[in-house]
Amino acid sequence: MSLLLRDELRVVIYRDRIQVVHIEGRLTFRGWQYQIVEKKNYLCTAAEGSFSEDAIKSVETALSDLKKPAACAKVILSNHFMSYAMVVLDKALNSEAEELAYAKHCFNQLYGAGAADWELRLNRDYAATQQLASAVDTLFLQNLRAVFARANVKLQSIQPYLMAAYNNCNSRLQHLDAWFVLYENGSLCIGLVIQGHWSSIRAFNVGQDWFEKLNEILDRESLLSEVDVSSDRIFLWAPEYIKVDIPKNTRWNIQKLKPEIRASFAPEYDEQFAMAMCG
Repeated sequence: MSLLLRDELRVVIYRDRIQVVHIEGRLTFRGWQYQIVEKKNYLCTAAEGSFSEDAIKSVETALSDLKKPAACAKVILSNHFMSYAMVVLDKALNSEAEELAYAKHCFNQLYGAGAADWELRLNRDYAATQQLASAVDTLFLQNLRAVFARANVKLQSIQPYLMAAYNNCNSRLQHLDAWFVLYENGSLCIGLVIQGHWSSIRAFNVGQDWFEKLNEILDRESLLSEVDVSSDRIFLWAPEYIKVDIPKNTRWNIQKLKPEIRASFAPEYDEQFAMAMCG
């Protein structure tokens, strides 16, 4: 017998597609039981210079196509929409507003005047000397929030793909020195984690042959890093390549990360929907 119902959407916005997974939770006398009601892929045109607008239109289409209304949603944004920086916060900064203002100054220096129109967030790690900061275009966020408001779906959170993937498996990286490598179609994001704390981050475009060239890419990124670290550990988040053999090498200890999902999702699991099904 069920006592309560709750449901949510997981919406992952890539540059070239939108993924929507509708999850329903039912509170029974045995606890919460979850099931996937539906999952869909929506392709975007991804026209140069307009992929943000195309993504908003695709989200609107996806919400209107739902077989049954959803109460709330969690959104994960592709790294194509994000910009990152490591920020060292001065101890003289007295408030969160001052910290964000300083982070914005750092982004302006790193990315130029266009960063003035970005909304920033700090991934606060009070045990670290550097803070990972992320930014996304403010107008894009405003339009995204408006789409969910018009659909009467409560938008619970908007999270970068990088953080959603890392949080799903960070228990394996705690107290380690390691490289965290995240792949999504057309791009890689590589971060260095020292004793479980972010130390550096860089995102860049890659070709379809990135997996075969992974060792070369790692060699180059290690040389470019300003942090002196000798760790050969690589934790690779690339669910679509989970069944593909890792290129042989003599330096790097590469471990694939398998997304953690609820046991009840296992029959519905699809590597292409890995991020939407996490947690």
